[in-house]
Amino acid sequence: MIEAPDSVAITVSNSHEEKEEKALNKTDSESIIKNNNNEDEKSTLLPFKELMLVFLALILAVFLSGLDQMIVATCLPKIISEFNSLDQITWIGTAYLLTSTTSQPISGKISDIFGRKPTFLLAIGTFLIASALCGASQNMIMLIVFRGLAGLGAGSIVNLLMIIMSDVTSQRDRGKYQGLVGAVWGLSTIVGPLTGGLFSDHLSWRWAFFINLPIGAVTVIIVILYLHLPKPSGSLIEKLKRIDYLGSILVFIGVVCLLLPTNWGGTTYPWNSPQIIILYIVSFILFSALVYVEVKVAAEPIIPAQLFKIRTAVANFIFNMLFGMAFYSMIFYTPLYFQVIKGVSATVSGLLILPLLLGLVIFSAITGLLTTYTGRVREFIWLGSLISIIGSVLISIYFNTDSTTGQQIGFLLIIGCGFGFVAQTTLLSIQSCVEIEYLATATAMYNFSRVIGGIFGVAILGAVFNGMLNEGLSTYYSQLPPGSFNIALAKNDALYLWELTDMQIRQNIMQIYVNALQAAYRVNVPILAGAFLSSLFIKHHVLQKTITK
Repeated sequence: MIEAPDSVAITVSNSHEEKEEKALNKTDSESIIKNNNNEDEKSTLLPFKELMLVFLALILAVFLSGLDQMIVATCLPKIISEFNSLDQITWIGTAYLLTSTTSQPISGKISDIFGRKPTFLLAIGTFLIASALCGASQNMIMLIVFRGLAGLGAGSIVNLLMIIMSDVTSQRDRGKYQGLVGAVWGLSTIVGPLTGGLFSDHLSWRWAFFINLPIGAVTVIIVILYLHLPKPSGSLIEKLKRIDYLGSILVFIGVVCLLLPTNWGGTTYPWNSPQIIILYIVSFILFSALVYVEVKVAAEPIIPAQLFKIRTAVANFIFNMLFGMAFYSMIFYTPLYFQVIKGVSATVSGLLILPLLLGLVIFSAITGLLTTYTGRVREFIWLGSLISIIGSVLISIYFNTDSTTGQQIGFLLIIGCGFGFVAQTTLLSIQSCVEIEYLATATAMYNFSRVIGGIFGVAILGAVFNGMLNEGLSTYYSQLPPGSFNIALAKNDALYLWELTDMQIRQNIMQIYVNALQAAYRVNVPILAGAFLSSLFIKHHVLQKTITK
């Protein structure tokens, strides 16, 4: 048994392989990998017991984040019923999505300027206050506003816990901790819907927000008492002057103008409507301005251009965005398959997706241990990509009206295992190829690229699914006598299909749904193939393992 060290630090020495690779690639842009074998550099020391307590606080934070997203979704029907505001319900999710996404690229740089601990406490404090206000909301407008405030804190929490983890562990040990973090997040997605259902049925939907307070309080106490990291130098005025205000504003408005049409397209407005087109044009202009500001104007840009000169970092960002497209779209559309084709409730459909989540949880933890043991990363990314492609192909073919329970469990487990192999390894790969000074911003871009990919993935698959469904239903409806079925309900009500008494019409509409879902699932195959191709450009970097006592 290996004895646990009394303390750990992030200062590590480069191996011979790294030095040799660096010498052979002097002109390569990735030669900025830092030689950390410098005794004058600051080390972050934590006694082992304190490290375990800090790790407990971090996994509580990630559990809190995952639980919050899933538990609230389950309680939405009760919220609609109490406030009688069905037309505004989508803004609960949209407000949270906008603020949580825009906060991610910004919070990393803020933590560099003001320090990890103050920034993390500010983020979780914002989230907890907003959660309490959400639970106390008296109307839908209040709930939407406070949900947006909660997203601002939640998006930063996810970023900062990964950054702090990289501060208190070496690259070699980090894999096992990040693997467990990924497993805990997966667990929260399982517990969330069940807990939300219990609160809705037996207590009140308000407890979906109040439950965050005791969990968050434990995290805050541990962080205050036991997280001791070096404080950035400079006075408050000097730190405030370092903030890239213009870049932050451009990121915030640009992301909002990008996400709104992506969420509205095909539902609230047609894709070719002026509202959608104008917002996309504005977002393009804002992001173009952001590039200029970050390269030419900002003294300390929130998104350093240097990151995009590193081949491995760029390959990982592309991979992560494509992975997010496939993962989130699979999570979003698979419950629809179970509800429409198998006729189960929303709650049961959430349970039937457990094989995917269990595969993610188990193999995320296993891969973390394997990276610690082997010091290898990219091989697991390749393996996970290939397994995910296989799972995606099987689901796109065999998820139909005749699929058995065994097939459903098996294929979801396969793709979940593939997702588990890459859930945390891409973060390790990114962190191993950048200098310490870029660690926080690189981690922030890792999270940002995955979320942006997820949003576009759901939108793209939604466009394919809705297009096929509308075309199929319209064609079939025109072939039947008028009034044979309600085409509007067939498009919008997942349970309407099972209320039809004409079995032949039900079977034909069900097949139209299957065709539309399979067409959407097939989109994930080239997406994951693109992710695999991008992973081939990831270079191997030895995970540093020296721990200073």
